[in-house]
Amino acid sequence: MKTRIPLALATIALASGCADTRTHMGASRENDHNVLSGGPITGVTIQDLPQAVQSALKQRVPTAEIADIDKQTQDGHVVYKISFSEPAKNPTMCLAQDGTVVEPHSKKDAAGQNNTK
Repeated sequence: MKTRIPLALATIALASGCADTRTHMGASRENDHNVLSGGPITGVTIQDLPQAVQSALKQRVPTAEIADIDKQTQDGHVVYKISFSEPAKNPTMCLAQDGTVVEPHSKKDAAGQNNTK
């Protein structure tokens, strides 16, 4: 009889501990900030991008994990430089506000000539 009470208490404690409602722990558009649907947590996020840029990303790299989004200006136009977590699989890309892929400026040497190295 003395062992039944602690056993019953232990059973109740285990059952009540497992009775907590489950919360979804998987990634989704609402809670995952590191995949294409979310982008980085700080700085420019995917929600900050123009709709055309978001659409281009979803079309070109729908499952890529974004590491960083950098808003830049090239020739007076806004360009978004997007780096991915797996650069060998998804190299960095630059997209204009209309969603078109643009080439980043080539580095120039001190004389103003294109550096071919």
